[in-house]
Amino acid sequence: MITQSCSTLYPLLCFTDNLVLVKESKTWEEALEHCQALTSPTYSHHQLVSVQPGSDFSYMWSKAMEADTDEVWTGLRFLAGNWMWINGADMLFSDLPLCPLNGQNCGAFSNSNTAAVETRDCSEKKNFLCYSLG
Repeated sequence: MITQSCSTLYPLLCFTDNLVLVKESKTWEEALEHCQALTSPTYSHHQLVSVQPGSDFSYMWSKAMEADTDEVWTGLRFLAGNWMWINGADMLFSDLPLCPLNGQNCGAFSNSNTAAVETRDCSEKKNFLCYSLG
């Protein structure tokens, strides 16, 4: 331990991570409701994570690696014949099926695939990623 004068000035670094990994296994709908119910002193509203390819995707995938399940739910959903993010973000993943098989209408990050979002049955139970909207 080093003793310093109380008047000594030091640089300040502030960092807020608005991404929350929830290590509870829930269906996609349950995960959506769970995220929307989260509140904190800093952030008033949360949502299932929506992300585009690039550095944010890499960061979120690294958070998904900490999950207790092999995959984590995202805010990706197939509705009315289209894949869409629940926050309304543009769909930039081009490798999603035009017509999902076997009711695989929800999107998840896989711990084994670092470049894509996987399609899964929404009734499966997985951990999930929430993010704060500010």
